[in-house]
Amino acid sequence: MPRTCSMAPLLVGVLALALPTAAAAKDLRNRVGVGFNTFFDGGQNLAVRYVVPSGSDAMNIVVEGNAGFSTLSLDERFAAGGRLLTSVVAEDNMNFYLGGGLGYVKGPVDDHLRLQPLASVDFFFFGLENLGFTSSFGLNIDVGGGSNGLSTASQASAGLTYWF
Repeated sequence: MPRTCSMAPLLVGVLALALPTAAAAKDLRNRVGVGFNTFFDGGQNLAVRYVVPSGSDAMNIVVEGNAGFSTLSLDERFAAGGRLLTSVVAEDNMNFYLGGGLGYVKGPVDDHLRLQPLASVDFFFFGLENLGFTSSFGLNIDVGGGSNGLSTASQASAGLTYWF
């Protein structure tokens, strides 16, 4: 009996490589997300995010509000602020943003205004299309109180957002 070799798998593989599809960003336009993050002061903050409608699937402009507090005697703190992010890289289930934040941070030692130029990444796992995982990094510029200065916020600031 002659042995036959099927070329079908090889042909399918060659066609898949020869005809790539364009990457589609996670389209969040006109959606609201609610979650938590550690962006402004390293503490846990509640966050509400809204993506402004735009003319492009790949262009996401995120407006975000954050607030968090602690009433523990050793860690009295309050933080509130907002961020504006614009997508600059769009890939399948991932958006990369550049933007800035402005907030008020009250710690156990002093109070100050925090300016925050930053980069941020939102990514979504297959099967969890409405649950976004976020990481941000950038600079903290503190003004006011006894803590005028500049510090990096390159620690893995993380967040979790559920999109409706």
